[in-house]
Amino acid sequence: MNISKKQYPCKHKCDQLQFLKSACRRPNEAKVLSIVWQNQGLLTHEIGDKFGCKSNNHHNVTRDLNPRLIKLGWVITKYHAGNPNGSWRWFIEPVLQALANPIRDSLRATIIENMEAANDE
Repeated sequence: MNISKKQYPCKHKCDQLQFLKSACRRPNEAKVLSIVWQNQGLLTHEIGDKFGCKSNNHHNVTRDLNPRLIKLGWVITKYHAGNPNGSWRWFIEPVLQALANPIRDSLRATIIENMEAANDE
């Protein structure tokens, strides 16, 4: 599996965020992307409490946005923050890093499917 050649086109972190925003189709996607990028490891409830994203809206955004980010070599990931019934920690990671981590099986499948699609384009 090859990842997109576009994965590291920017030398500066702020330029990388702008590059990833090119995958966003709606303002709420860009908002969640920016929040997670600038606050790596934040908890799910903080996305709503601190930044005003509506309940579950950010989950839907990542479900829709991740396939487009994956084609750019990045993915929004979530990891348990202790208690399995508790909040999750959110990150934006290069896909190869995410694949090396204990991500959900469904996200792993989405990554593989979309990396293959990016290679076919």
